[in-house]
Amino acid sequence: MRLSLRTKLLAANIVLVAVVVGLVLVQLSQSLGRDLRSQLNARLEAQARGAALWIGEGRHPGKLASRLGAVVGAYITIFDRDGDVVGESDARAPQPWERPDEHRQPEVIAAREGHTGTASRPFAQGGEEMLYVAVPAADGLIVRLALPLSSVNHTVRAMHERLALAGVLALGVALALAFFSARLLTGPVRAMTMQAERLAAGDYEGHTPSAAPDELGTLSRALSRLAADLKAKIHDLTAERDRLTAILAGMEEGVLVLGPDGHVLLANPAASRVLNGEGTLEGKALGEVIREPKLREVVEAAAVSRRMQEAEVDVPTGGRSIALYVRPLDSEAGAGLVTVLRDMTRVRRLLSQRRDFVADVSHELRTPVAAIQGYAETLLGGAKDPAVARQFLETIHRHAARLGALVESLLHFSELEVRSPEEAVRVPMPVATIAGNVASTLESAAERDGVRIEVEVPAGLEAVGDPAGLEEVLENLVSNALKYGATGRVVRIRGKRDGARVELAVQDEGEGIGPEHLPRLFERFYRVDPSRSRDRGGAGLGLAIVKQLVEGMGGTVDVESALGQGTTFRVRLPLPRVP
Repeated sequence: MRLSLRTKLLAANIVLVAVVVGLVLVQLSQSLGRDLRSQLNARLEAQARGAALWIGEGRHPGKLASRLGAVVGAYITIFDRDGDVVGESDARAPQPWERPDEHRQPEVIAAREGHTGTASRPFAQGGEEMLYVAVPAADGLIVRLALPLSSVNHTVRAMHERLALAGVLALGVALALAFFSARLLTGPVRAMTMQAERLAAGDYEGHTPSAAPDELGTLSRALSRLAADLKAKIHDLTAERDRLTAILAGMEEGVLVLGPDGHVLLANPAASRVLNGEGTLEGKALGEVIREPKLREVVEAAAVSRRMQEAEVDVPTGGRSIALYVRPLDSEAGAGLVTVLRDMTRVRRLLSQRRDFVADVSHELRTPVAAIQGYAETLLGGAKDPAVARQFLETIHRHAARLGALVESLLHFSELEVRSPEEAVRVPMPVATIAGNVASTLESAAERDGVRIEVEVPAGLEAVGDPAGLEEVLENLVSNALKYGATGRVVRIRGKRDGARVELAVQDEGEGIGPEHLPRLFERFYRVDPSRSRDRGGAGLGLAIVKQLVEGMGGTVDVESALGQGTTFRVRLPLPRVP
């Protein structure tokens, strides 16, 4: 059972007072009994000596015993030198022959030896307790006086009752004083206890320190200062934690802090993304978090050598590349590790794309530049035939125009790549009108190739996007259909509503594209038939520009084709929101 401080103090005070009162009562009772017996013994001794003097003046002992008993108010027995009773003051006493050992009592023996003898015992078997005092008298006689101890015992019992009453009153007063003092003491203690509990619960406000000059007041003021200090420190720690959390959460690199036992103490969201972890990583073992053996070996090597380790590891799963930096962390809590993880897959892919881009651009530029340079040198060498010179100039002009178109496409593609989503234009646009404009623009080119353009888009169909961008998308797709579709066939522009989107399809009746080319069809400079594309003036950037434009409008583009069955490009754009 849990007792409060007030109860403990009250109980301690009561027990203390009870013990003290009990000891005092016992001591007073014993002292009173001894004092009364001592006084009674002195009186009997004085009376016995007086009686002995009377007997010594020649008076008859037998007659004198009853007289003296009446005078002194005590029971008197006179023994001769042989120990026989020669006089008694109480005729009710047992006869001498009924008390054959009376002369052997200790007080009689002491008196026979010349001393004053004292003893206490019952008057007879089952009788009242008596106090006996015996003294020697003249002619070898012994005078013994006896008084019952009932008066002494009565006085002692009466005193016991008074002392008991006084003890009860003392306990009552002590209880009241103990209750008052306990309350006076435990009030500030209880207030400080509640203050400490609020501090433990994180409440650092509303603490009024005590103004008392005693130790409790000092403790209360110390608690108030502690609350203020804790509040300031926790505020600083919270701000520092929030800054650290924000920094870690905003990092692209994954951060793991490992304890001495190899378990994760801290991990940011990026670490879970880099390691493909599920849920929180904190509290997990190293083997659960980093499953790739090569990555784990780097961390373990840093833990053993206590030196910084770094490596870049190709992870077979997903074909990723992860850079790993491990730094030992020595602190009072133990030797841990800080591990920084960076997913290098996108960087490697971008580097590879840059190399491919430079190679493709160099390859595309080499042919027209070489042709222009060669024909120009021939003309500078002096071409005498005007027809040949004109042919050379026309070739130079054609390659210059191709070179200009390539540079313009590259600039346009680069502009689309760096354009942010906020810069994209997304407004409701009439799809049928834009499709009709594209058909009118390319009508002459279609007639030249013997191809007919048909537009099958419902009037009033609208999509969200960039009108100029959608027109460029359809022009690129229809131009490709005209270039690579069979002569005398039909190129169709179709439009319909497909759920929450608008679907636009550009379909030709050409020879189709093999399935091995479809996944890479929207890559820069990728051509199904490079030689045929160059002959038709293609640079391999048209479909890449189409993909950039469609995705910038929040849409998607895909292709379906089979050899001998034509090709269909489908563009899906969002519908306008209904107000």
